[in-house]
Amino acid sequence: MGRSATTKLATNLKPEEDDTRSRLLKAAVRVFAERGYEGATVREICRAAGVNIALVNYHFGDKLELYIEVIRFAIDAEAKMELVNRALDRNADPCDALREIVTGGIERLLGERGQFGLHLRFLMNELAQPTAAASRVADECFRPFYDRIRSVVGRILNLPVDHQTTRLCTHSVMGQVAHYCQARPMLQRLWPEMKFNAEQRKLVANHIVDFSLAYLRSQRRSK
Repeated sequence: MGRSATTKLATNLKPEEDDTRSRLLKAAVRVFAERGYEGATVREICRAAGVNIALVNYHFGDKLELYIEVIRFAIDAEAKMELVNRALDRNADPCDALREIVTGGIERLLGERGQFGLHLRFLMNELAQPTAAASRVADECFRPFYDRIRSVVGRILNLPVDHQTTRLCTHSVMGQVAHYCQARPMLQRLWPEMKFNAEQRKLVANHIVDFSLAYLRSQRRSK
């Protein structure tokens, strides 16, 4: 079952079916994080979710489609795209758009989320050891967000989105955000005062943007 069919199915579920789908996703995040894609079984995921094994086929199609949907669930892909699109709609200045995107991203990633640590562990496994789903994951889950960020950075630099400087700078901005999320447990040991409360999350976001804009503006190409 492809993405469009899965999305259509998800939007037409009865409440009890939606609950089952949610339970399967939450259980799958945990099982995939612990065992990896190859080691996890549909039977184990269904047992953890407390549902019949046939419901994976009903809701997702097969194990691979479930895995890809779990990645969307873990990275909150639709919410991230909504965040970027809203920032671009509201800000004619790409620098302001970048600030809103980074601030929103930090807030979503570092704000209190019950399963965030588990989601991050699951995603780090896929990034470090790509599975058979890697190409689809890149194209369907990560590329739309990546391309929009490149467009913002490219506008600040006055360079094409495919220019290597645009790509390098995009990765630098994304890397800073990822660093605070991935290293959060260690950062809080190295910097005990950093609790990542609302004020500190704003401080981190503004630092990332100010730090990045200083370089981006220095490298801006004249027309």
